[in-house]
Amino acid sequence: MLAGLVAAAGIALHHSTSGIPAVLVLATFALWAWAFSLVAVLAALRARSVVLTVIAVTLVGAGVVQYGPLVSPARGHDDDGIDLRVLMQNLQFGSADPDDVVRAVREGSVDLLLAVEVTPEALEGLRAAGLGEMLAYEASDAAPRAAGVAAWSRYPLSSPERVPGFSLGVLRTGMAGPGGPVTVVAAHPVAPMVDGPAAVEEADRLRWFLGAVPGPAPVVVGGDFNATWDHARFRGLRGLGYTDSVSGGGDGWVPTWPADRRVPPLIGIDHVLARGAQAVGETDTVRVRATDHLGVLATVRLPAERVG
Repeated sequence: MLAGLVAAAGIALHHSTSGIPAVLVLATFALWAWAFSLVAVLAALRARSVVLTVIAVTLVGAGVVQYGPLVSPARGHDDDGIDLRVLMQNLQFGSADPDDVVRAVREGSVDLLLAVEVTPEALEGLRAAGLGEMLAYEASDAAPRAAGVAAWSRYPLSSPERVPGFSLGVLRTGMAGPGGPVTVVAAHPVAPMVDGPAAVEEADRLRWFLGAVPGPAPVVVGGDFNATWDHARFRGLRGLGYTDSVSGGGDGWVPTWPADRRVPPLIGIDHVLARGAQAVGETDTVRVRATDHLGVLATVRLPAERVG
């Protein structure tokens, strides 16, 4: 019975739009709570209770529906599109090993690197490590601790624009992509565990900002959203035309934090999203030394340049 209650709480948290800080934190672990529905099924079968079995199976089914998009097969796309390899990396207060970041870029054939928690020291370290030899164009706004954001690209970038209203940082730049203009955004809204009310405000503000980015040029977003698939405000970006790489590619559960413990990461709060792209998916993670976040590597398929 207790397992069923925990599972039901997980399902309720997945759909909650509450701004109460405790609810936001608990929603981060809704998937784990829903997993107790499997325990509830076994317990109900052992008890030979038809009623409890029906309830437990219903809880399992509800979770299958809400997590189904994460494992649904990716849609087909235009073969004429152009693949853009995107890496999102949290540098953890600038402590990430710059040589290892450069290695991840090289081994992942990365075209666009988006980073948060970029300190001035980290910026200089990445430059010294030779990041510019692979990604020649930089749009950065480094800052102490966790407030810095930056983008590096194989393709020309415009001057960075720091978006006001975010305590940790959101940066916007334009990329002269291989098939035409692309808007690039690196985002780092505050975590509900740090400041619950501010987390709600910044999630809503980020939604408004991303919704207001003009089209029809594609938009590529990478960030530590401090939100998982179980946060309704994050999933709400789908209503604005954005698709995250995990659900877009049917890539399953991709946890990214914490990555500096003896146990594997528990939650997926780092994401790559796109709007106006033909497809986004092929999600993978990369491990970089001296940061508590796995990097998220994904492929965004941009429309090919149209002539006439």
